Amino acid sequence: MKRTFFQKVIDPFVYLFWWLQISILHACPPLHGVTIKLAMNAERSFKLWIKTLFRVAVRAPRAFFLHLRDKKENRVVIPRISMGITTRCTLNCDKCIARIPDIPVQSRMHIPAHEVLQDIQTLFSCIDSIYDLNLSGGEAFLHPDLDKILRACAGSDKVGAVDVSTNGTVLPGAKLLAALKETNATVRITKYGPALQPNVEQLKSILKENGIPFLHEAGAYWYDTDNRGQLQEGSAKRRFGICAQKLCLSYFGGKLHFCSASLSMTELRTIPNCRDDYIDLRETSPAAFREQWRRLCKKRVISACSYCLGGAYDTPRIPVAVQRKPD
Repeated sequence: MKRTFFQKVIDPFVYLFWWLQISILHACPPLHGVTIKLAMNAERSFKLWIKTLFRVAVRAPRAFFLHLRDKKENRVVIPRISMGITTRCTLNCDKCIARIPDIPVQSRMHIPAHEVLQDIQTLFSCIDSIYDLNLSGGEAFLHPDLDKILRACAGSDKVGAVDVSTNGTVLPGAKLLAALKETNATVRITKYGPALQPNVEQLKSILKENGIPFLHEAGAYWYDTDNRGQLQEGSAKRRFGICAQKLCLSYFGGKLHFCSASLSMTELRTIPNCRDDYIDLRETSPAAFREQWRRLCKKRVISACSYCLGGAYDTPRIPVAVQRKPD
């Protein structure tokens, strides 16, 4: 996309603003924890967003105090983490951030509940706190044991809040509804339009009737991160510095990555497997994890950034959920 002269002139200032907010939120998990609520309430209503903005401003000093305490006590605090529990999905979205369409259909599967529960317990044994834990896929509502997984996540005093991502095509059964109510989990429904989500209004009605909090998230565009694993031109370090994706860690198969792009491209083997870019919790003790975590947090770039356009102000935008034709 050709950039205008004005865009070129203001680019350094926009870059600095973007880098500052990403760096602060990445470095201070407690502050990111309160701003997550700000972002979620912005999707509900402008009035609620204004109220939350004042609350964030009031809580910001306390967040920095908590951050200093965490640093002094060597605590491992994660602001937000997305845990993949299935690679099966009801849609076939091109440019899917989880790269599901790139996985052969015969290889897509639900991660067995006992493996997911074990990975959850392993994660909890290594960290001190998670402000927000997201369960995703694929399509998370397809997993037959999502209710058990929800209870395991919400039952820990190390987790602040739990939410589940869904594309709005699957209606929850009684077992899952009971678990959602019991855990007070938020359902995040991505917005793809009636053509792909014919049951979304029914889903919202069911959630409303059962008193389950939900967000029908607006989505005018996606970031085109280029999911083909091709080497990208430009500075990978610059992309990493302003990439919003690194504010949500990705956890799948016992491996903790900076972002979903790093995880999916590594799992699909479309980029070199760099063991320094993630932590394999299945092969790490809680004591060893802390040292690996410190090294990971100090990174200024990861290998995936050389193959990804990132998620920032200058990343190309594409229409949401364009369906890929079957091979």
